[in-house]
Amino acid sequence: MNGDGGHAVRDEHRTPVDVLLLVVREGRLLLTRRAGDIYGSGRWALPSGRLEPDEDVVTAAVRELDEELGLRVEEDDVAFVGVTHALPPDSGARIGFGFLVARWAGEPTIREPELCSALQWCAPNELPERTLPYTREIVRLHVQGEHFSRAGWPPRTPPHPAD
Repeated sequence: MNGDGGHAVRDEHRTPVDVLLLVVREGRLLLTRRAGDIYGSGRWALPSGRLEPDEDVVTAAVRELDEELGLRVEEDDVAFVGVTHALPPDSGARIGFGFLVARWAGEPTIREPELCSALQWCAPNELPERTLPYTREIVRLHVQGEHFSRAGWPPRTPPHPAD
């Protein structure tokens, strides 16, 4: 026995899963400027966060908007946009679920100043130069009406048939 009921423990690859939230008001997206000792500090991003254990993506979206911005959102007001299996140029692979939120209660406020230094509304086709690629990809999926991408992965060479 190995302490887990006799089953061997497998060393499995685990890819982080995130929610990226397209909060829309009058056709403009809400962006946050990341701050502190986190990935992408100083760059613009959609409000976002990682799933917690035993949490589904919609629950995570509702939680993140409350924690980060003080917005109260009903689960029915969280609309799926798309998902990307992204390989950013400077970090490991991630899976990001994009959701559109056009109805909420409250006014966006920075609730985690150690992680966010500014908020900005901007048109989806006018993202600031210093916007994270992960954010750009979810916005692109939304604008182009696509639902899936493998952003940043190198093209695969198809296997050659046997001669």
